Amino acid sequence: MARLRIRDKALLPFIFHQGSLTNLIQQRCGGQFEIELKSESWRFPLADEAKSLEMNNRSCAFIRESWLKSDNQYLVYARTVIPRQTFRLKSAQFIKLGTRPLGEVLFADPSSYRSSMHYAMIPGNCTLFRAALGSGHINQGLWARQSLFYIRNSPLLIIEVFLPAIKQCMQN
Repeated sequence: MARLRIRDKALLPFIFHQGSLTNLIQQRCGGQFEIELKSESWRFPLADEAKSLEMNNRSCAFIRESWLKSDNQYLVYARTVIPRQTFRLKSAQFIKLGTRPLGEVLFADPSSYRSSMHYAMIPGNCTLFRAALGSGHINQGLWARQSLFYIRNSPLLIIEVFLPAIKQCMQN
């Protein structure tokens, strides 16, 4: 099996960061940080998301999609998939999250932990790629990472797609 190499070294601190990505972006990018909420609703997860979460393919999950931005630059597209049993543990906090970072819930709870993290290049014909760009257009693949978290041993999945503007953060 071939190993993927991330040639763009500016992405490495973001892709492999173990703590709050929001905090890292705020430290590295400066500027006015904000989260732009794309959607939050109960939907069917993508097939690979359901598999990662060991969900029945007929089960809905609470799916939150947002962009992390600094000075109106789109830096990261984030997609969170929360199965019903996990949602019940923190439903009041998830519902009231709005444009606040999910990390405020995850990293403040001593019962939550990340069990695994994977990264990959997302090709232009992928559903996730199109969702990350919104109405934008680029001609290259995008790097993404997928983290499996647990809250009191119940899973949730976070996918973060790194957009080209994030490379500018390292230059500040």
